[in-house]
Amino acid sequence: MARRRLDLPEERTRRRRRSVTVAEIVEFLEYLAPPSLASPSTPYGLQVGTALAPVKSVVLSPLPSYHAISCAAAYKAALLVTAAPLLMAPAESLRWDDPIGAKAAHLTQRQISLYALANSNASAPGGFDDSLADRLGLGTTGVLIPTVAEGQLKLVVFVPPQDLARVRKAAAEAGAGVIGAYTHCSFRTLGKGTFLPGAEANPAIGKAGRLEEVEEARLEMLVPDRDLSGVLTAVLEAHPYEEVAYDIYPLRNPGIVYGRGRISELPLQVSLDTVLAQVNDALGLGPDNQARCSHRPGTPIGSLAVASGTSAKESLLWAAHRLEAGAIVMGGVTLTDQMLADSTTTVLIDVGFAPSVAPGLQRLVTQVRDTFDADGIQVVYVP
Repeated sequence: MARRRLDLPEERTRRRRRSVTVAEIVEFLEYLAPPSLASPSTPYGLQVGTALAPVKSVVLSPLPSYHAISCAAAYKAALLVTAAPLLMAPAESLRWDDPIGAKAAHLTQRQISLYALANSNASAPGGFDDSLADRLGLGTTGVLIPTVAEGQLKLVVFVPPQDLARVRKAAAEAGAGVIGAYTHCSFRTLGKGTFLPGAEANPAIGKAGRLEEVEEARLEMLVPDRDLSGVLTAVLEAHPYEEVAYDIYPLRNPGIVYGRGRISELPLQVSLDTVLAQVNDALGLGPDNQARCSHRPGTPIGSLAVASGTSAKESLLWAAHRLEAGAIVMGGVTLTDQMLADSTTTVLIDVGFAPSVAPGLQRLVTQVRDTFDADGIQVVYVP
C-alpha cells in the first residue's frame, strides 16, 4: 500500500500564502505617500509592466540604473521601485539604441515591473526628508517649504450605545480621531433611531416587518482622506447592524501639512568641518564621493536644514536661508541654487541624489517587508 506523504509545517505554510500583485504593493506605497499630495507633480507610477503581475520580490533603488535592473533580474517575479522615474515624459518611441529605450527593453525582456515613486515621498511624514533628518541625528524639525495639506473628512456613524466603545476603538485604531498629538478623539450624542426591516432582512435588533424605534448614539470622528477606506472597513466589521447608517462630510479643516525640507537647531554651535564629518559618516560617504559645500562660513553653524533630492519650483537653499539655517544638506544642486549660493550665509552641502534618498528607501524596505512578510515577499535595497 502506498504511503501518504506527510506535509512538513513550513510546506503547509508556504502553500497557504496568497499571491500578491503589483497593484497591491503600489496601493501600499501610495497609502504611505499619496501622490495627490505631490508638489509639484512629476512623473510617477507604474512605468513598465502590468498591475496584475504577481510579485515575489520587491527591489528598491534610488535610480533605474543597469545595476538595479540586473539585481532585480536575479530575483523571481521582481518589482523594481525607484525614487526617480525612468520616463520623464510620454515616449513617442522606445528605441533599443537609446539609453532609456534600452533600459525599458531590458526590463520588458526580463519581465520586471518598474514603479517610480511620487515626489510626495520626499515630503510625507516618515518619508525621504524625515528619514534623512533622522539619519543625521536631528531632533524635532520644522518644514522649509509647506506645500499642500491632506484633506480631512468627518465620519458620522449611528451605533447602539452598548456597542459604541467597540466601534470607536476600531475606528481609532484604523486612523480616525487624530487631532494634533491626541488620538481617539470623538464626540457623541444620544437620540432615537427608526428602521423597518424588510422581509429578507436579518436585523440585530427587532423583527422583520415591524417598525423599530431604538436608542442610538451619533458618533463623530475626524478621518484623513487616505485612511477613509480602512476606517470604514474597521467600523463596518465592529458594528452590530446588518446595514450600517453613516455619513461622510468633507471638511475645510487642513489636515497634515506636507512640506519639503526639514530644519533643526543643533545642541551646540559647531564648525563646518564637524558638520561635514558627521554627514559623511552618517551617510557612508567615502573619499571618492564626500559631501561638497558651496562656501565656508565665518561663524559656527547652529542650525541645520536637510532636503532629499533637489529644489523644484522654489529654491530649498533660499528657504533655508530665510529661516537662518547655518547649512542645508541636499541631494543635488540646481542652476538656481548655484546662482544663489554666494548670496546666502547658508552653506549648501551637496551629498548627491542617491545618498539623500537612501535612508528613506531603507525605511521603505522595512515597511514593505513588515507588511508583506506573511505573504513570503522578499524585499531588498540596492544602492
